[in-house]
Amino acid sequence: MERSEAGAEHVERTRVAPYLPEVGAVTVFSAVWCGHCSRLKAALSRTGVPFREVLIEEDPEAERIAIEANGGDWLIPTLLFSDGSALVNPAPAEVVAHLALLEDGV
Repeated sequence: MERSEAGAEHVERTRVAPYLPEVGAVTVFSAVWCGHCSRLKAALSRTGVPFREVLIEEDPEAERIAIEANGGDWLIPTLLFSDGSALVNPAPAEVVAHLALLEDGV
């Protein structure tokens, strides 16, 4: 696991390949019962950020990836970006800013 310039964690690309979104989108590792997840997904929808939801309780590999992205802690929502970077429980503005960095090639 390494940190990018923007401070996001990076997970091993080969393991996350099935979960990597297209540039400009995010994958949200979440759970149905998670209030933080629901609020973030609603905010992403309002801001027009495309996302794919992966329920970690239904996908053991997704759960492992979220734990790895969190330094061994089970924290959600965990967002995965096209470059393999991840943010944990970010504010919607952080997501938009990180997507802009990726689109700019930073």
